[in-house]
Amino acid sequence: MVKKVPGGGYQDIFNCSPATILVMDVDAPYYTILDVNEAYLTATNSTREELLGKSVFGAFPANPTDEESKNIERTIFSFEQAIQTKKPHTMYNYRYDIPIRGTGEFEERWWTTTNTPILDENGEVSYFIHSPENVTLLYKLSEREKAGVEALKNQRKQLYSTFMQAPVGIAIFKGPEYVVELINPPLCELYGQSLEGMLGKPVFEVLTHAKGLGFEQLIDKVRITGEPFKGQGLAAPIYRNGKVETVYLDFVYEPFREDDGTISGVIAVATEVTEQIYAKQQLEEAEERARLAVDAVGLGTFDLNLETGEMITSNQFANIFGFEEPVPRDEYVKVFHQDDRGLRSAAHAEAPGSGRLFYEARVIWPDTSIHWVRVEGKVYYDADGDSNRILGTLLDITEQKKAKEALAESEALLRSITSAAPACLWMSDENGLITYINQTWIDWTGKPYEEHLGFKWAESIIDDDRATATAKFLTDLAKRVLYEAEFRIDHVDGTKHWCVATGRPQYGNDNKFLGYIGACVDITEQKYLQQQKDDFIGIASHELKTPVTSLKAYTQVLERMLLKKGEAKEADMIGRMDAQLNRLTTLIGDLLDVTKINSGKLQFNNQQFNFNTHLDELIEDLQRTTSKHTITKNFAPDITVYGDRDRIGQVITNLITNAIKYSPQANKIIVYTAVENDEVTLCVQDFGIGIAKKNLDKVFEQFYRVSGEMQHTFPGLGLGLYISSEIIKREGGRIWVTSEEGCGSTFCFALPLKNLNKS
Repeated sequence: MVKKVPGGGYQDIFNCSPATILVMDVDAPYYTILDVNEAYLTATNSTREELLGKSVFGAFPANPTDEESKNIERTIFSFEQAIQTKKPHTMYNYRYDIPIRGTGEFEERWWTTTNTPILDENGEVSYFIHSPENVTLLYKLSEREKAGVEALKNQRKQLYSTFMQAPVGIAIFKGPEYVVELINPPLCELYGQSLEGMLGKPVFEVLTHAKGLGFEQLIDKVRITGEPFKGQGLAAPIYRNGKVETVYLDFVYEPFREDDGTISGVIAVATEVTEQIYAKQQLEEAEERARLAVDAVGLGTFDLNLETGEMITSNQFANIFGFEEPVPRDEYVKVFHQDDRGLRSAAHAEAPGSGRLFYEARVIWPDTSIHWVRVEGKVYYDADGDSNRILGTLLDITEQKKAKEALAESEALLRSITSAAPACLWMSDENGLITYINQTWIDWTGKPYEEHLGFKWAESIIDDDRATATAKFLTDLAKRVLYEAEFRIDHVDGTKHWCVATGRPQYGNDNKFLGYIGACVDITEQKYLQQQKDDFIGIASHELKTPVTSLKAYTQVLERMLLKKGEAKEADMIGRMDAQLNRLTTLIGDLLDVTKINSGKLQFNNQQFNFNTHLDELIEDLQRTTSKHTITKNFAPDITVYGDRDRIGQVITNLITNAIKYSPQANKIIVYTAVENDEVTLCVQDFGIGIAKKNLDKVFEQFYRVSGEMQHTFPGLGLGLYISSEIIKREGGRIWVTSEEGCGSTFCFALPLKNLNKS
């Protein structure tokens, strides 16, 4: 016997189903919610009372955090399709965010929803089932995968472009036949071949003149053993200009490895150095002639006959050995320091074979003082090729040795000092490549010294900050100006640390740029303290706002009561108290704005508004606050701008209020506007105390106030101009001030019309 589900069992199944189900009427345009199961309530953070009997669009209005999506239109279309076709209709991957209970925030969600019509006995749609599935994780994984594939494609293109544009010749030879799989133009030019003539062909079939010269064995060894080969200044035959030429090359053979590590070919990197080799040979010959000529002037000279052992020396040669005049060779040999005699004998023994005599040794003078000498000579041969004499020079290098030892000690001391420094110290060359980093940076990052040289230092910066920090460095390097940047690094302790790096340009005596010398300081603790301060200000401001609002309400009620009783004096005192509360409210508002700015949560509600009309309203209200000053207006024709009307008004109010405050002895303030270069500009000019030139660049900083005796004359926290500056920046504009101490100030801001005007 088949067991039947009890009468109320289907409702239990409906509520216990893991699938999210919403049952709706077909009463367009309302689509009233008839029933909902527990899975749907959980998925949408809703309650049954909030949904039953309500229009689905009343319960779920347009996406509150994604105004660009057309989800309402898409949903209505899906409902209509399900009703008209009497078949299920599915909407894929649309966004609708869900509120987080207990907060004013929303959680991002992506859905795929099926609307299934339910037909009555006449085949008409009686109601339909709305069943959304949360696909947020799948959607984001898909998007990340797409982004990764695109990044991989771009990286491949960039690598190929770099390969083809490299200033040195590069090629990849595959297989035992060394077929040219890839080759760039510089190497084709070096080989005297075209790209088409090289690609897809065994390299030695194209370069036939290079066969049998040992290159095949070299490249075979690299492919078979995996050991790279590096050749410098090696001669190679190249067929070009219609003939075979002998050229000199610097080249490297590296094994080409597949993803699984197997070696399938060889990478060749080659640069022609023929001109350098020829130039070096000519230079060596010229240096030889010049050195012998120069050494013969002011130096000790000698002529040693290798067959007889007889040596002819100059007077200065004898003086360097401590003798007043030349002496026999044996006498010179006797004064060599006992520990250096073996070194001297070895140098003389090697000279006939090498063609050159060179050594440094100590000699002891008759007064027992020790001197260092450098002996250099060239071996000359007779017609049979036998060595028969050495001509050379002698130099006293005692002072050089002392200076070198002192320099070594100084360098060792400097390295000890820099290694013990709590800050990271660094140096770069004229190209911005790091040439020195002290132990502190190594301790911070946990990476060895070599991994920070060149541009590798940036690899220790976290991904989010690396591009900004390196771009700033390259920009300052190009301008030869002071480098300063803040960034975070992956510290060896497993946390992220904040650092501020600075570098000062260095110049030589010829005013040539040499690079940077700089320092990097760990400011994590300062950042933490700053965050604590911002958090404290934010919490304190919020806590103060509620009682101040209540106090203001009470004072206003009390003022009206006193006026009603005819107690004008007492009412006036309450009015003054209300004015002070207004001032306190403004200060609290400034503190709240600062915390929002620092946390990136300052909200903007942009809309179109008439700029001049808004100005008139603000100036009319502000004129009532001062009986001494006349606010004069000089406006450009009406302008409709797109921006946050209240925030821009907050900036204007602050500038005019400051003009009133800081011009107590003046009686006029001028407000004027202009439109040019696709910008609307507003300026507020006062004739007050002005600002010293040295302080002009500080007025838009947090907590900056007038210094000196006037600090208490003009109260405030010094936040208004900072907030104004941040508002204007976030609206895409700029703000500045011109001033002369004792003559007044003019504060201006400009907003770009191309970003503000919207059709």
